[in-house]
Amino acid sequence: MSRMATPLTEQDLYEIIRKQAEQIEQLQKRIEQLERQQRKYAAPHSRGSRKAHPKTAGRRAGEGVFTYKRPPAPEQEDVVIDVPAPNTCTACGYVGELIFKRHDRAWISDLPAQTVQITAYHVPVMVCPQCGQTVRGAHPDLQPDQRGATGHRCGPRLAATIQALHHEVGLPQRRIPRVLGLTTGIRVSQGAITQAAQRLARDGRPLATHVESLERELRAAPYVHHDDTGWRVNATQAWVSTFRSAETVLFRANLQHTNVELRAVLGNAFGGVLVCDRFKVYDSHTLAGVQQQKCLAHVLRNVQTVSEQAQGKRGRGREYGQRLAEVCRALMALHAQHRRGGCSLDEYRQQGEALTLRLDALLDRRPLKTPGNERLRLGLLKQYRQGRLLRFLVDPDIPPTNNAAERSLRSVVIARKVSQCSKNALGAQTYMRIKSTVETARLRGQDPVDVLINLRR
Repeated sequence: MSRMATPLTEQDLYEIIRKQAEQIEQLQKRIEQLERQQRKYAAPHSRGSRKAHPKTAGRRAGEGVFTYKRPPAPEQEDVVIDVPAPNTCTACGYVGELIFKRHDRAWISDLPAQTVQITAYHVPVMVCPQCGQTVRGAHPDLQPDQRGATGHRCGPRLAATIQALHHEVGLPQRRIPRVLGLTTGIRVSQGAITQAAQRLARDGRPLATHVESLERELRAAPYVHHDDTGWRVNATQAWVSTFRSAETVLFRANLQHTNVELRAVLGNAFGGVLVCDRFKVYDSHTLAGVQQQKCLAHVLRNVQTVSEQAQGKRGRGREYGQRLAEVCRALMALHAQHRRGGCSLDEYRQQGEALTLRLDALLDRRPLKTPGNERLRLGLLKQYRQGRLLRFLVDPDIPPTNNAAERSLRSVVIARKVSQCSKNALGAQTYMRIKSTVETARLRGQDPVDVLINLRR
């Protein structure tokens, strides 16, 4: 005999309608958000809403001593003007001789009308009386092909400053001539800037040799960050790879995105730790012997993506992601605390063991019912068993995130938005070599202009 279903009461129907209305509202908001991103009305990486408790502006605690002292006086004073003493009190209107108290100092910095030094070379051109061949005079400062339309070129400091404006400051090449004209009065074309950059980064020149030495330093580094971003070379899909250690940054433009390009820089016998995300390229069997540390910040993004997919669905699918994200944040906070000196090495490893047990319980368990959570669990479990998730607990010098590589790529992403990337392979190679030199100089606390001047000689 079949069992009859219990009829729904009016209150049950109202509750079902309420839940469905909430789900429809959530879906409508999600559809509106996707449509806005499709029309590119909002930034593609915008959070969509402000933080509930954003950080306050200004100096953070522990970032130095805050003082109310005035800024230091300029090192040079080209013109000194004595301001006449007042004879009228602005408070009461008294007119007469006032009592001297002190001398205050104020400064105005301005650009002079002409700050360019142009050196002219009178090159003798001779004719051989025997064969009639033309012979030009030579000078160490002049290039053999510096004649005719290319007779006027940029000097070492000007050429280095132009590259610093482009690669360090982020100024587009088409804007540099206008900036130089406004500030110094120099007239230079965009084509001259491009040709000077190609001469600077040409094969066999000191800068190209310097970049090769950076590659050798990366192969010997204890750990190297690696990440990629999209690029174009001659309107063809390409990628820009960044390799960053504690003191070196290297950029490479590649037409493919495989482990071959990775091993071309680090070599097949890299003995350090590779800090990277969970992209499938790093799971190649050719990299099986390379120690890796997966970025926990990428794991948090994966958890957020899975949670958004489970939003509005029945069950407890979101709780697993929340617990997993809580452990990852605790691991990153523990590493940051140890780097600041907040805990000893023994305390660091003791707390790390406790968090490892929590992570092990979340990953090595029975299959999950939510498909997204199960795929995430299996992917993390594979990396966990290979020792690629918590290597920073063994060696605190290894960062738990790949933020260093992402920060290095930030300027490349900005350049991609304001330019057409690279028109040819030579332009891409030139850009990456100079970019690597400038960013490495900044990371080491050096002046990129001085470094480029030394590499130009």
